[in-house]
Amino acid sequence: MPPLTLLELAAGAVGSIYGEVADAHRGDRPCPCGWRPHFAADLEARQAALALSTVPVPAGDLARMPVLGRA
Repeated sequence: MPPLTLLELAAGAVGSIYGEVADAHRGDRPCPCGWRPHFAADLEARQAALALSTVPVPAGDLARMPVLGRA
């Protein structure tokens, strides 16, 4: 499976879970915990958490990399 497809599926799953949790906290009988969904702020928080969890791949020194083929 291509990486982008996998990321799209993961994003869809996280969004679906968020939607279910947000629905449980709205309506006539919301969850008693006191959290209220704020879609824009919550999206920013999820994006920030994702950005903090990613690790950049260090750029290698092209002069020291092994040759893998011929052009």
